Amino acid sequence: MTNINRKLVLNTLIKHETLTIVDLKKYENLEMIPDNDLLNFLLNELIKSGHIEILNGVDPITYTITSKGILEGERLNESL
Repeated sequence: MTNINRKLVLNTLIKHETLTIVDLKKYENLEMIPDNDLLNFLLNELIKSGHIEILNGVDPITYTITSKGILEGERLNESL
């Protein structure tokens, strides 16, 4: 089983640009069923670091990638 991590979340949002929390948790998008607590922790850390943002006034909560997040995702992909 794959563990959820920053790289996986960033790559998913790079691919889709914007996802609701409901869609982000789907197997089709992450290619795994994430642990909710760990996913929420990662999302909060990525928001604090400026890699992703929450869209204002949207329900359910919707996340979008930032240019900083795209650069970080590319950097993480190169470090393989």
